[in-house]
Amino acid sequence: MTAIEELKAEHQAVFMAISILDQIISKLEVSQALELRHLDQILEFFQVFVDKCHHGKEETVLFPAMEEAGIQGEGGPIGVMLYEHERGRSFVQGLQIGVEDYRVGKVDALAEIIENARNYGRLLVAHIEKENNVLYVMAERVLSADKMAEMTKSFLRIEELVIGPNKHEEFHATLHALQDIYQAYS
Repeated sequence: MTAIEELKAEHQAVFMAISILDQIISKLEVSQALELRHLDQILEFFQVFVDKCHHGKEETVLFPAMEEAGIQGEGGPIGVMLYEHERGRSFVQGLQIGVEDYRVGKVDALAEIIENARNYGRLLVAHIEKENNVLYVMAERVLSADKMAEMTKSFLRIEELVIGPNKHEEFHATLHALQDIYQAYS
């Protein structure tokens, strides 16, 4: 599997997490009941798997390699992706604050959770489409096979050092367990 194929495979897990979050939010909108443990698990997935691991791979390995190969960074497609990563972080932070507010009984917490979850889901879907169909195509065009192999090794180091051994697999197991639970609500 090439580095780009690995990033695309991670996008499939992100789509699954977005779908689960949508189902959690839909259930919340109807019944006002919130299973905090499940939302905490999805938040951890977004904060660690998506941001630290996936975006970390892009920001510290892929984007610099693409810039080195001549793809414009700031003001170009890489700059757009970095901006969207920051917007996503703000939605996840808002979602986290909403969950914390819900825990202490704040009245507007549910609205805050719903708004940030919906905005983040929409952002990620559009972001992934741009990466899969534009940015990654550019990367495959300008990066050599040797550079891709080097990136794959760097990605593995990020997984081991930044998120920890076997954590990738734990996230996938958690997503599958949550998917089984929330399929009944879709």
